[in-house]
Amino acid sequence: MPAVPKTEVLDEVQLVEAVAAENRAAFRDLYQRYSTPLFSYAVRLLGDAGAAEEALQDTLVKIWDHAGDFDARKAQPFTWAVTILRRTCIDHLRKRQRASRSVVNRFDDHLTTDVPTADTTRQTAELNEARSRLRDALAKVPSPQRDVLELALYSTLTHAEIATRVSLPVGTVKTWIRRGLLELRNQLNESVP
Repeated sequence: MPAVPKTEVLDEVQLVEAVAAENRAAFRDLYQRYSTPLFSYAVRLLGDAGAAEEALQDTLVKIWDHAGDFDARKAQPFTWAVTILRRTCIDHLRKRQRASRSVVNRFDDHLTTDVPTADTTRQTAELNEARSRLRDALAKVPSPQRDVLELALYSTLTHAEIATRVSLPVGTVKTWIRRGLLELRNQLNESVP
């Protein structure tokens, strides 16, 4: 990154101080200066434009709320903003992992080989039939899509991490996951009596 002229740094410090005083015009100026590079960084960290937009919005709210905590002796304004964004992105990734684990746990509950205690024989039979249909439907998903779909369903890997693992572009991985889910849905709908 090129060196920032001293006068511009002072302008940015004054800008953050004005934001701390709840000056909306100063916040708009700060937004115009920082939103594009912050968004680009968020996309690189999260691998998803939608998630990056959400992280940027959360970051800007935090900047507005905590501008009074900014200390020009510790960091330049943009560095401070990037630090807030980075922490926000990490929080988003952790939430995504927790949500993914929750989905995997619910999905695994339906695929376990141990039959849970059922009140009636009929409930046990229905549960076993649903597991069997799900396994059969997953087996009918074309192999490359199935492998990527299983990674998406059973692991906490992000789309970017799956892409790295299977040596494919992220866009291809997302497409295969979507196609795999659609195929899984179609297979399940066809197998309903």
